[in-house]
Amino acid sequence: MSASMVAAFAAVGGALGWFAVPGASDVLLRRARARADAWWRDSLEAYRAFKREHPDVEPSSSARGVEGAVGIWRDEAFSAGLAGSLTQERLRSLASAGFKVDGLAAAGTEESRRLRCSFRARKRDRALCALALAAAAATAAAFVSNAIAAALLGLCAAAMAVAVVCDARARIIPLEACALVALGGAAFQAAVRGPEGLAAGALFALVVTGGCALANRLLRVRCPGGAVGRGDVRCMGALSLATGAGAACGFAACYALAGLVALGGCAMRRLKLGDGMPMAPFLSAWLACGAAASVALA
Repeated sequence: MSASMVAAFAAVGGALGWFAVPGASDVLLRRARARADAWWRDSLEAYRAFKREHPDVEPSSSARGVEGAVGIWRDEAFSAGLAGSLTQERLRSLASAGFKVDGLAAAGTEESRRLRCSFRARKRDRALCALALAAAAATAAAFVSNAIAAALLGLCAAAMAVAVVCDARARIIPLEACALVALGGAAFQAAVRGPEGLAAGALFALVVTGGCALANRLLRVRCPGGAVGRGDVRCMGALSLATGAGAACGFAACYALAGLVALGGCAMRRLKLGDGMPMAPFLSAWLACGAAASVALA
């Protein structure tokens, strides 16, 4: 594209980063918290009912029906307790329901969680979002000759910017952001590589989500809540659709960067082996590298 088009894309990206990304992040964090709270309340009541009928037995996540669903919730609650991410109120609720909470540490209160699951952007936050999205939009316009395809890729970048904010703020990758990446990314692949790109992305999505499911199953004893979070799995599936034939390159870039950051954090004693990290920043590298590889292969 011409220099004027690149500048226009950068201006639109900067405006979206300043105005839309912070607002959308706040709304989606609140929606995610509301869904999680509803699931927690319903599952807690189901757990109470199960314990009344089976006081000496814990629900199994491998069982079918209601017991399996409650077992999954119970495993995730236990994992969150071990990680010290349950609030004081939730630990008390678990204890009153017959859940053994000895050794589990609380992480603040429901009020602190409510504040964490919101995003009141300061000027510095808006400026960072604007600069990042302006750079992403300008890069898309510079390397993708089709204006519609470049706009779709910029839309995916905006959705990933929201995912980064939410993951860094509250370790949540919103479902809506993943859906926008999947839809916009699939349309981008259709415009750039046609049916072949869509098929390659769908195949890689099946492989990566199946691999995550297998990892969670094999490591369920060590990681009761799952080795790979549901939001991360959804985002990887969406990114696979968005990057098509370049998905493998994006996957490699994502985990190579995450590994380097983890090693650096351990070397500087800011991280320990087994510590979790927000994955959305590294998943953004997947989008950048995967999209570049997909365009180069077109």
